[in-house]
Parts: sequence; C-alpha cells; structure tokens
Amino acid sequence: MNTTIDHSREYLVYTRRSTDDLINQKNSIEYQVSRCLSFAASAGLVVANVAVSGFTEKGIIVERHTAYKTSALTIGKDGTIRYKIDRPKFQKLVTVLAAQQYRGVICLCWDRLSRNPHDDAVAKDLINRGADVRFVEANYENSSAGALHMDIDGVFAANYSRTISEKVRAANAKLRAEGKCLSRAPIGYLDNGPSDKPLDPERAPVVKRIFELYAKGGWSISQLAEWARKQGLMSKPKRPMRTRKEILAGEENRKEQVSFPITDKTIEAMLYNSFYIGVIRHGDLEVQGIHEPLITKELFRKVEQMRRARYTSVYHLKKNFFLYRGFLKCGCSRSYSPYEQKSHSYYWCRCREGCANDNRNLLEERVGVITYEAFGQMHLSDDELYDIEKEAPPRLRRIEKERAEKVHAIESRQTLLQRDLAYITENKIALLREGAYSAADFAAEVLRIEDDLVQMEAANAALKTVSPKEMLDAVLRFSELIKLAKDSYKIGTPEEKHQMLSRSISELVVMNGNLLEIRAKNGFDIFLKRGFTPFGARERI
Repeated sequence: MNTTIDHSREYLVYTRRSTDDLINQKNSIEYQVSRCLSFAASAGLVVANVAVSGFTEKGIIVERHTAYKTSALTIGKDGTIRYKIDRPKFQKLVTVLAAQQYRGVICLCWDRLSRNPHDDAVAKDLINRGADVRFVEANYENSSAGALHMDIDGVFAANYSRTISEKVRAANAKLRAEGKCLSRAPIGYLDNGPSDKPLDPERAPVVKRIFELYAKGGWSISQLAEWARKQGLMSKPKRPMRTRKEILAGEENRKEQVSFPITDKTIEAMLYNSFYIGVIRHGDLEVQGIHEPLITKELFRKVEQMRRARYTSVYHLKKNFFLYRGFLKCGCSRSYSPYEQKSHSYYWCRCREGCANDNRNLLEERVGVITYEAFGQMHLSDDELYDIEKEAPPRLRRIEKERAEKVHAIESRQTLLQRDLAYITENKIALLREGAYSAADFAAEVLRIEDDLVQMEAANAALKTVSPKEMLDAVLRFSELIKLAKDSYKIGTPEEKHQMLSRSISELVVMNGNLLEIRAKNGFDIFLKRGFTPFGARERI
C-alpha cells in the first residue's frame, strides 16, 4: 500500500540570510518567516507540514548566503548547457518544484530567492514551467510589464548591495588612513579593537629576538622556526575554519579557539611584515599605524637586506599586443589563446574532451563582430525605456517609502548600540570586577559594537546619498552612454577598443563562433540581468 502524502497542492517557504547586508530587516530569518506565513494565511495558501533533514522543517527552508561561487556554467558531452548551483537547499528546491512535488514556493521578495543572474535564469525557468512562485512584497504580472517589474527589482537589489559594499569600503579606508588596523594583528600583539593593538607581553620578546637573530646572519628560516618552538612560541588562538560542507549548510562556527606550533611559513611571513615597525600595508599603500612598534626601522632594514641576498630576479619579455587577449572563453571554460598566421590574427582554444564547440579557431574580425554584439546588449531597448517610463512612478513611491522605513530602523538601532557602548565603557571596571565579562570578552564586545556601528553608518549613508529617482535616472543615462559607446567602438583604434573592453567586460563566452554569455564588470552587469538567452536570442517572460 502506498502511504506517500501528496503535497502537490501545497507550498514551501524559502528564506535566505546573506552576509553582505546584516542590518537590513528583511535579512532576518524570523522576519522573513513571519511575513511569508502571514501572506500564506491571507492568500489561502497551504504551507506543507513536511520535515526533510538538511532541507526543510515544517515546510520552511532556511539558507544562508555563502562565500562560494553560487553557480557555474558547464557543458555536457552531448552539448547541453547546465548550471551547477552550490546552494544545496536552493538546488533541492529547484528539483522538487521542477518535479511538481509541490505547487510552489513563497518568498519575501525576489532578492531573497536569488541575487545571481544564473540563479535568476533558473527561477524564471521554473515560473515558465508552471511552478507558482509567490512574493510577499511584489506581484509580477504574466506580461512584459511584469517581466520588467522583476528586472527592475533585480537591478535595484544588485545596485543597493554594491552601494553598501562601496560605503563599507570607504569607511574602512578612513579607519586605515587614520592608522587603525581592522584585521588581526600579527604574533606579538594583542587584539583589543582597531584602535588598540598593544604588545603581547608573552610573545613580543620572542618575536623581537627572531628579528635580531636573523639580522646577524647564520640563521635559516627553518632554524629560527625550530628555535621559536623551543621557546614555546605558538600562533595566536583562533577557531579552525569551517569545512565547505559546513559553510554551505549555514552552520555557525562554534569551534573552540586553538593555537598551533610555529612553522617555517610563519617565520617567513613575520620577517616580511612591516607592522612590527609601526607601518600598516594595504596593497601598495603604506600608512603609519597608531600602534607601538616592536622593532626599529634599522633592524627591519637589516633583515630585508639578508632576505634579498637569498633571491634573484627573473625578467620576462613583454607579450605581443592582441586586441582580445584574455577576454575569450569557450563554454567548456577553456580560454582562447591568440596567434598570428599570414598577417592575420586568430584565437584558438584547446577545448575539454567532449566539448560541443565546432569552431575552435576564430578570426579576429569575427571576434570583433561578437564584441560589437555584446555592447549592443548592454543597454536598454526603446521598448524597455517605454515600459520603465510607464511603470516607474508607482514603483519609485513604494521604494521611497521602504527606504524611509529602513533609515528609521537603522537610526533606531544606532541609538541603542551607542547607548550600549557608552554604558559598558563607563562601567568597565565594575563589569570586570563583578565577572560579567572577562577582559577578552569585554574587548570582543566593544569591537563587535564598533563594527556594527561602522556598517550601519555606511548603510545609512548609502540610503541617504542617492534617491531611487536619481538612481533610476543614472541608470538611464548610463544606458544611453553605453549605446553611444557601441558606435564609438566600431570606429575606434585597437588600443581604444582594448581600453573600452577592459573597463566594461570581464569575459566573453563563445560557442561555435557565436556569443554564448557576457560576463560584465560591476556597473555594466545590471543591463545583462534582463533575460539574456544563449546564442544571442532575447526573450521576455
């Protein structure tokens, strides 16, 4: 007797918490679940009371955004194109909806379901296949206007995330310019927040002696590592990294902090680190830190001279100029390499076994046509501009209202955190004496509050800097500039074309001599999230 329960008329609830927007209310799992269940009740939708280990509990799916690449394009031996999705619960959701095991899924909004163009394509395909995908904060009609509504939501979500990231980077750059260290200090220092990196009374003397011994000569890196281990020098305590499986499953890192014995690589990194002379490096930029130097600049220079004496430089000849070098890839992920034959430039790809690409040699003129086609897809069409003009006013009013609510929520949270910070700072001695905090826990709590305040200030500034209307106008002006750039590209010199490509496009994926996918750089990619279909065709949902 078959006792399998039929859930084909019921719905699942999908929630996702992303790590790039911690202060947004809709990022809270509790908030998403509450809104989705209320929506289901008011709309008369039945949420499946089903529990599947590693997938759902009472019909509710909880997933966290990961640092891994969320999807990748692969080519099968039969020439089919597949997306590999590394979000296991989203992947399972796609599978069960495609198999019609459930009627559909309920999400808070589009960017909770997906913020990746490949996943967008998967979600839209599910909708086309008949899966009932419901959104609490939006209703997408089955028309070109509804498709545009969906595309605009994706553009605004991507732009907001990018703006937040820029503001956080700007805030961090300000702190670095002030000589504050935002990361963990190296061995020999304690971590009490960006503004407080005091010398470690236990490790600092040993680290200083390592520099002195190496500067004298006669000590190798391995000998210094052995000497340091005999002195009892260990790495700074930290939690072991989570496995890839643990990260994808959204498990919190609750492992105990551990220290490890000093290795040769530890000593080598130590001798290169200018932090010990009071200088903080950020790429090629050097900033005088506010922390106390452990060694003198003279000692550091002696160590540097000893290191240089052990190495020689190797110089390489400059490569010949090819206009499209580094831009072309096959659908099987192999790159095209340029070569010249009979005064003509070609691009050739050594494809993977089983790749369906039948045109592995491309004449540069053909690549120029492909590139011109790519520029042609990176701006809004006249029909899309007309739809935006018609649909934008009510959408902008709703977005402006949501923005005001977010600003109010952020400012309220800032006020509470400032009060908390003032309280624990003013009562530091009492809290430590009563055992409410250990010294390490107190420092960690202050650092956490300061970090939260920095992120919220950046988010608040991002929301207030540009209004939704100004943002939309900027997108439209940007689209017109790209449209003009397309014609300029056609008549530009090879050097000018290469410069235009470098600023806008990361990669062009081709298959059988045709454009398969455009991978644009930040700012340009928003125009590619409008339903791009392989081999140059465009469809509207």
